Amino acid sequence: MDALYIAYLAGFLGFFFAFAWASYAHVRLSRIERATRDLDWQQVSEIGLDVQKLKKSSQKWQNNENAQVKVSQKELLEQAMLERAMQQSQKQPLKIVEY
Repeated sequence: MDALYIAYLAGFLGFFFAFAWASYAHVRLSRIERATRDLDWQQVSEIGLDVQKLKKSSQKWQNNENAQVKVSQKELLEQAMLERAMQQSQKQPLKIVEY
C-alpha cells in the first residue's frame, strides 16, 4: 500500500510541476505578445538594417586600423634593422681584399 501511495504522490507532483511550468510559459508569452502588439515592424526592420550598416562600417574601420598598425610595425622593424646595420658597419670597417 505504501508503494502505491508514493507512486500516486509522485505522479500528482509531476503533473503539478508540469502544469505550473506550462502556466509560467503561457504568462511569459502573453507578456511578450502584449509588449510587441503596438510595435511598428517597418521601423524595426529599418533599425535592423541600420545596425547591419554600422557593423559593416565598424569592421572596415577596424580592418583599416589593423592594416595601418601592421604597416607601421613593418616600418619600425625596417628602421631598426637599418640602424643596426649602420652601427655594425661603423664598428667594423670594410676590408678590401685584392686578388
